[in-house]
Amino acid sequence: MTSAAHPPAFQLKFWGVRGSIPAPGPTTVRYGGNTTCIDVRCGDMRLAIDGGTGARAFGDELARTGNPVDLTFLMTHLHLDHVQGFPFFAPFLMPGHRLRIYSALHNHAGVEDVLRQLLAQPAFPISMEELRADISFLRLTPGDTLRFGDVTVKTASLHHPGGVVGYRFEFDGRVYAHCSDWEHPADGSLDPAIIELIRGADLCSIDSTYTEDEYNGVRGPSRRGWGHATHEAALRHSDAAGVKRLLLFHHEPARTDDDLDAIAARLLVGRDDVTIVREGMQVDV
Repeated sequence: MTSAAHPPAFQLKFWGVRGSIPAPGPTTVRYGGNTTCIDVRCGDMRLAIDGGTGARAFGDELARTGNPVDLTFLMTHLHLDHVQGFPFFAPFLMPGHRLRIYSALHNHAGVEDVLRQLLAQPAFPISMEELRADISFLRLTPGDTLRFGDVTVKTASLHHPGGVVGYRFEFDGRVYAHCSDWEHPADGSLDPAIIELIRGADLCSIDSTYTEDEYNGVRGPSRRGWGHATHEAALRHSDAAGVKRLLLFHHEPARTDDDLDAIAARLLVGRDDVTIVREGMQVDV
């Protein structure tokens, strides 16, 4: 029995934290170049967010244990950087594993439709029919509340081209919220959908792709309407919602390790409640 002094594990591991396209190389070694994949462990329940290129290493770790995998993926949306690791996710190819993938419809398509296009000639040598795991595709509608054992997952529709789903995980009196690929109101006002989803969260990971200058076109083209937030907007919404700890997430692909260090030095001095997330980071909720 778990005592109050030793609550059930509620832990995240970030296998990919980059946005838009993988960015491997010597300038992204410390923060990582793989795209979104997050392992969410709630006691004995194991969930995952998205199947970006970080899913390859995640799948390799699962396969190395030799144990049957029983895992549920929750898709934020179906843009390439959030699905392109699935063809290389080792448990897909092995019998004895049970995998469920939830997604909303985005532009009238679900995750199964996207995977059938990815796993097909001439782009890929293995078809969907050749996957040997027990894979189920399930539909969700933003606003649904999902339950997995003792874990409650609330969902919300957020602002992004083609749509995106935000998630709020509630387990053992603790809350983790994830809001990727979300764009804030351009007039500087607060987005009520985000505020409601992340309100009072113990931990929140949130899109913070751009600097203010990038977003407003002071440096390069304006990124308004591209579906992503600034670091400042992420901080503003987190503070307004009373989030206890914030992880800045979905780094712009051209952003180097030194660039991210500079952003931390500019915005996060004196804030021990905010961290720029790194690939491989493990965090307790």
